[in-house]
Amino acid sequence: MPEAKHPTVDEVLAGALYTIENQLLPNLEDTWARAAASQLMGTLEYARALIAGDESVDAQTAEVEAALAELLGAHPELDALVAGASSETPGFAALDKASRLLSYAVTHETAAAAAIRAELRPLITRQAEANLNETMTMLKRFGGTPRNAQR
Repeated sequence: MPEAKHPTVDEVLAGALYTIENQLLPNLEDTWARAAASQLMGTLEYARALIAGDESVDAQTAEVEAALAELLGAHPELDALVAGASSETPGFAALDKASRLLSYAVTHETAAAAAIRAELRPLITRQAEANLNETMTMLKRFGGTPRNAQR
């Protein structure tokens, strides 16, 4: 098998992370510069996660739309709650409808509300956790836990 002519994007990002952590951070005296370097590392780590994974929300949107169709088919009384939901993009429209149904389920004790809590809430929670896990490397750096930013 022939050897690649160029490094992969992931290898370039890994090299940048290594250089920032092992060459720049140890030599930066300014606290703000150190924090910025740490945040840049978080951004590069997030970029690596994006490159390694699926950058589209199509699969998540399809899952939410399927759950909504099932709920609305079984509980037509919920149709009025999702009427007029934003249709800016398919993903936004699906999440707007899901949000309306979840809000309803918090304040009502009906069979439809129970179905929303049992079927839609776990799906949205799972997707939110997956999205949070994907962005966590960046969020940690911007949220106050910078790696090696303190001396």
